[in-house]
Amino acid sequence: MIQDAAKLSIEKALMDGIQEMVFIVRLDDGKMIYEFVNQSAMKKTELDQSAIGRTFYEAQSYELADRVHSQYLKVLESGCPVIYEDSYVDPEGDIRHSKTRLTPMFNMEGNCTHIVSIVQDITNEVQAKQESIDAWKSLEESRSYYHSLFEHNADAILTLDLKGHIKGANPVGQKLSQHPMEELDGRRVLDFVVPEDRRRTLKNFRKAKNGIYTNFRVTIIQKNNNRLGALVKFIPIKIREVTTGFYVILKDMRELDQMVELYVESEKNFRIIAENANDVIILINHRKEYLYISPSLKNIFGYSPEEYEDKEPFHNVHPEDLEKLYGTLSASIKNGSICKMRVRVGHIDGHWIWSELHGTPVYDDEEKYSHMVMIVRDVSLQKDYETKLEFYAYHDPLTGLPNRRYFQETLEKALADYHEKGDNFAVLLLDIDKFKGINDKWGHEIGDAVIREFGKRLTAGIYKDDLAARLGGDEFIILLPGVDSVKSGVLVMNKIRQAMMSEWKLDDIILSVSTSIGMTIPNENSTLSSILKEADKAMYEEKNLKKRDTVIDRL
Repeated sequence: MIQDAAKLSIEKALMDGIQEMVFIVRLDDGKMIYEFVNQSAMKKTELDQSAIGRTFYEAQSYELADRVHSQYLKVLESGCPVIYEDSYVDPEGDIRHSKTRLTPMFNMEGNCTHIVSIVQDITNEVQAKQESIDAWKSLEESRSYYHSLFEHNADAILTLDLKGHIKGANPVGQKLSQHPMEELDGRRVLDFVVPEDRRRTLKNFRKAKNGIYTNFRVTIIQKNNNRLGALVKFIPIKIREVTTGFYVILKDMRELDQMVELYVESEKNFRIIAENANDVIILINHRKEYLYISPSLKNIFGYSPEEYEDKEPFHNVHPEDLEKLYGTLSASIKNGSICKMRVRVGHIDGHWIWSELHGTPVYDDEEKYSHMVMIVRDVSLQKDYETKLEFYAYHDPLTGLPNRRYFQETLEKALADYHEKGDNFAVLLLDIDKFKGINDKWGHEIGDAVIREFGKRLTAGIYKDDLAARLGGDEFIILLPGVDSVKSGVLVMNKIRQAMMSEWKLDDIILSVSTSIGMTIPNENSTLSSILKEADKAMYEEKNLKKRDTVIDRL
């Protein structure tokens, strides 16, 4: 009686008390027959009590049975335990990963009569490992891209931490400061600025922390105590939308400053320099007549100085920049200050070149304005570099769609307009159904292709003024301005679902892709956080409803 109770207790422990899947297989006349399957195994696989007494091939699909059978044969051939990793599809249709230990059991004659299989679910560990690999891959790609921009830039670039301490410098930065990296590392960037410019530098550093990035002039102290003028700008370094430090771009202004000084001292010396300068140097008097144009005009803008003198002043400055140009020059003349600005200047063949104009007003002995010395430099490459940095700060590199940061800033403005003016809007939160299964089955290259195609179809399914963004992973979000009812929002949701229903063919692979969508419309108590939470809740309610419908259909 006691033995029967103990046997019953052991069977119950094996059946109900072990979280791992347990299978006991009996060897009978060359066949492998299920003799025991615990509750955990029945919950996580398609097997149930009807599998008892049946072979692998009778109880499950041929493909899976064949794979399992080959592992059990290894145990019989070696007589030793076998450990292997595998994957399978659970009753919910999701791909799971497992680690299995097969252990042979022998009778008194030394014959193997049973094989005990204990299967551990390692899905979370596999996914975590893959996510780590993906993260490192993305990080390495970003590092490679920024390393190229950093190392080969013609301007000096330093990297700073959030306290303004130097953590890196490109070759031009080390040359400009005359310090090797080991002497720069850990020092404050303010240590290399003349005392009278430190307050301005600190002010602009704090502005950059608050998202305001401006160019400003400072004087830099080199290792040999020489001073040089530099144009400086702080640009944030972001990792996962969080600012972790700053790039400092320093443009050496010595050449231009020396040219202006030389002109003031001697027109003859000025002309000698101007004839050989790469930048365009222009003298224009108070009647807007050209006094001098350097030959470099031809190299940069395609005009000869003679052709330019016959045209109206500033005839090839972009119309949108003219008002700013005239205003800046007038203020410079009025205040007697040096001015600098960026404008688009037209090339003779019709394209626009971003140019940096540095103007110095000159006065006669009676302190009356005489003429303006203007030095114009082609900064199109720098402008393109800054534009790319700004784009990457606000856009997702995989899809090209706006990223989480861009969307949140837009949503904050829409919410403020809603509370102040009553401007209605709706928010749709979407993700791709069973996206992890796509990644696991087809690989991450196909997964990335699905993300890109999903973004394209999403954009095609909304209107011009709507904003679609990628939050990360397979999550996307849409802002619908002007939507004031659930009915209007549902029309857009149906249009998106329709766009996803057409055939998905990626690298000769045909997929069926669907999406779950959650919608929310703000009310007087809505906040940024509450809107996102409500949309997320609505999306998962739809996803859970799909799962219930799937279970009903299967039954």
